[in-house]
Parts: sequence; structure tokens; C-alpha cells
Amino acid sequence: MPAPPEAKSFHTVWVQHGSDRPVSARYAMSGDNLICFGDEGLAAVHDGARVTASLHKIAHGAPVATFGATLRDVPADEVDVEALIELLAHVPVGRTGEEVRWGIEHHRRTRRIVALVP
Repeated sequence: MPAPPEAKSFHTVWVQHGSDRPVSARYAMSGDNLICFGDEGLAAVHDGARVTASLHKIAHGAPVATFGATLRDVPADEVDVEALIELLAHVPVGRTGEEVRWGIEHHRRTRRIVALVP
């Protein structure tokens, strides 16, 4: 099942696991899946867990899309570099091309990356 079409227009998803508080995560689209870092607010959510994801136009506004998803760990080598660059768009990763490549690979190898699979 594909992600809702609204997923192509936003950068933040709110993810709720069970009765836990929803947490926000920056995401990028990769195929039909939302890719995000899973080592901060999603650290306690295990691979294979069912979650509820929602997209909002503004923080605390009404959701424009809500859908169920399975959280899946993504092996570092399977992460699209374009998705990774989009996830890191707000993070300084280097000044030169070489530093940027190293910074992107550093995040790829040291952070948990997850997919929200609708």
C-alpha cells in the first residue's frame, strides 16, 4: 500500500507507538516509504512495530493524513543517498565536497535509519 499522496508535500511526520506520546521525525520519501532517523524519538520503537503516522500542515494543527505503518530498520547500504541528503538538509555536514561526502556517509553508518512502511 503506498503512502498517502500528502506525504510528498511535507517534511515532518508524527509517529505514535501504542499509547506512547507521539514524536516528530523529519522524513524523506524513498519509493512508497517514509525514511527517517530512528535513533532519537523513535529509539524505543522496535523493528516490526505497528505505529500510527500523521502529517499536519502546521504544528498542532489538524492532520491532513493519518495512516498505519510498520516501522522497519533499513540497512545502511539500502538507504537512497537522495533520501539521506534530504534528511540532512538542515544539518551542516561539511564545507567542501569531500567533507560533505564524508559527513553523509558518517550519518549513514552511525545512525539508525528506519522506514515507515504503510
